[in-house]
Amino acid sequence: MKERQHLVIQGKTYELAWVDHIDGGLGEKNHDMLRIIFERGRPAERTIATVLHEALHLISDELVLALDEDTINRLESGLYCFLSESGVDMLPLIREPGE
Repeated sequence: MKERQHLVIQGKTYELAWVDHIDGGLGEKNHDMLRIIFERGRPAERTIATVLHEALHLISDELVLALDEDTINRLESGLYCFLSESGVDMLPLIREPGE
């Protein structure tokens, strides 16, 4: 399957960049450049959780919620569990549609 190249968050299209290594994490967001960087080669479940994590940061920034890292971590975990336990297919978050 091909890695997804774009996601729309809060009406803005973010480019997804996939790299071999990120120091200190599995993903990074750049609100100004509309880019999210992910480390490739991780299990799909971990990558999906990272997408949710970075999306929550961007939503917090866009809505001026000022959520701290601990709150983002807890929301990521809760949202991932809720969606996966509800049978929601989250693979389209990291794979190109139709792949």
